[in-house]
Order: sequence, then C-alpha cells, then structure tokens
Amino acid sequence: MSSDWAEEAEQQAKAMTRDLVEVGRTKGFRVTYQRREARFALRAGTVTLYFSAHDYNGPRGMDWLRLRIDVLSSARPGQAAGQQVEPAGLGPAPH
Repeated sequence: MSSDWAEEAEQQAKAMTRDLVEVGRTKGFRVTYQRREARFALRAGTVTLYFSAHDYNGPRGMDWLRLRIDVLSSARPGQAAGQQVEPAGLGPAPH
C-alpha cells in the first residue's frame, strides 16, 4: 500500500483513539496502525484485537466507515482497561 494510504491509515487510527477517549469516555484504549502487517490494532491494557486493512479494502477503495464501526463497537463502554475485549457480535471464547 502506498505511503499516502499509510499516512491516512495512521490519521484514522489516531481519530479512532480520540473518539474512544472523548466521545465514548473510554480510557485505556488505543488504536494504532501497523504498517508492516497492514492492520489496525485496538489495545486495551494487555489485550489486543487486530483488524486487517485488507479486509476493508474493496473495489471502491478503503471502507473507513466499516472499519471505524467495527473497531469502536469492539471497545464497549464500561469495560475497564485490561479486561477481555471481544469482536462485535461474538461472545466469550469457551474455556
């Protein structure tokens, strides 16, 4: 992916982190873009969820809205940093 695209991805990741902190009042969550793996990482304490950029790149370009919805939905309000973060629509993993 091009460097312009990577810069946009990093800006989007920062904006998602800002949204989590300012709008959602969710502290301890951070979204970063990892260039080497071409994925976004949602971190909450020691737990990390990954969102592959390739999954959101379609024929019309990058679906930033779908990515943002998936990331922000995964960081549900009321969870303390360090608790398990689960992808939207999935329950806890069986033990």
